Amino acid sequence: MQPLGPKIAAGRDSEIFEHGDGRVLRRAFVARDLRPEMRIMQWVRQHGYPVPEVFDAGDGWLVMQRVEGIDMLDAIPRSPKGLRGAGVQLAQLHEQLAAIPAPDWLASGPAPAGDQIVHLDLHPMNVMITADGPVVIDWANASRGHAATEVANTWALLHAGEVSGSWFERATVAVGRGLLLRTFLKQFDLSASKKAMPALVEWRIAHGRYSASEQRKMRALAASFR
Repeated sequence: MQPLGPKIAAGRDSEIFEHGDGRVLRRAFVARDLRPEMRIMQWVRQHGYPVPEVFDAGDGWLVMQRVEGIDMLDAIPRSPKGLRGAGVQLAQLHEQLAAIPAPDWLASGPAPAGDQIVHLDLHPMNVMITADGPVVIDWANASRGHAATEVANTWALLHAGEVSGSWFERATVAVGRGLLLRTFLKQFDLSASKKAMPALVEWRIAHGRYSASEQRKMRALAASFR
């Protein structure tokens, strides 16, 4: 499908275009059927989870509601609750998703097995803060699994993710992200997530594009729990 307007954003996996009144077209860089992603977004939306409304999807494209807001990281400086508030809010989104039963048709994700929905990219860059509250985007990895895997995934990504910029900018981001991560992790019993971490990290590396340094950090985190 061709977009009806200009490109407004791009990420590791896809690019976003304006597509009529209140809609955007998400077009994947590597063509794949996005109808399963539409289906799980519709499922969690029916259960009250904050996701954009999806109108149509096909091979390599998905048309959905345009979300007006900024991602959680950009919203932190504007929030009176700051980094700790973001960590708590992120944990609440995890808990809310874990309470939704996984549909029978949803494919299984990384071990351990479970009957919960796991987003597997539920981190601050995929949480848009809008006037009506948080909205979770990018459901490409959604699958059936265990909530402990979801926590382990967010843990690994926040622990290992690299940012660009000067030494001072990178250090500042690292300190802030560390505080957000510690607050997030305090909301959970982490024993099951630690057990899930080795399998999750290998799945993550196999299904993502990460630098050698990011891979080393994730594997070192996993190794500390073996």
